[in-house]
Amino acid sequence: MNQKSIEDPIEISNKEFLSDLNDFENLDSTSKKEIFNLAWESRKFEIELYWKRAAYFWAFQAVALAGYFGLYTVEYFEEKLHFLFYINCLGIVTSLGWYLINIGSKSWQRHWEKIVDLLEDMVIGKLYKTITMNKTYSVSKINELISLYFTILWLLSLIFRLLENHLSFSDPIDWRILIPLILTVFVVCQMLFGRGRGRFKERQIKLFRRSVISK
Repeated sequence: MNQKSIEDPIEISNKEFLSDLNDFENLDSTSKKEIFNLAWESRKFEIELYWKRAAYFWAFQAVALAGYFGLYTVEYFEEKLHFLFYINCLGIVTSLGWYLINIGSKSWQRHWEKIVDLLEDMVIGKLYKTITMNKTYSVSKINELISLYFTILWLLSLIFRLLENHLSFSDPIDWRILIPLILTVFVVCQMLFGRGRGRFKERQIKLFRRSVISK
């Protein structure tokens, strides 16, 4: 058996899931309600976290934009171009992080919504899955698009700033530009392809117990 087959999650059927959930279908009504309420509260918790994170990153973008345009209007500041570049880098990292966290948060919200869909028929009936319209606008998807829009704007601004002020092969290397640029690229790559990716593998749980000396 290869390493991939050992570590990757195994797909199971709805019936297997319910069976593993303390044989959910055969539980008494009180136990079913307790499990269902846990799933429902977890869904609510993920929604609350989603909007708390969104507000957190909105604040980041507001501060970055205020700093960028405030500095842009300053006429006499020797390090103006460098600090505009630094704000650009910060804007890219925070807006891309915002976009990816939006996707990750929505994934966990959908996870619990699917669990609720599976359980509610045997607890409260088809309440949550019954809707009064066949389509509408998605608040979370619009939020994702806005965060992606910010990311693209910051990226374009960075590219234009490099082309206009900092990319000249005849000039000596400006380490105050090159080092933050390399750091930004590294962090972006880590978010997209490295430590920022959530991977569900076989998990080994280690427990430790501390000793207590009694007199």
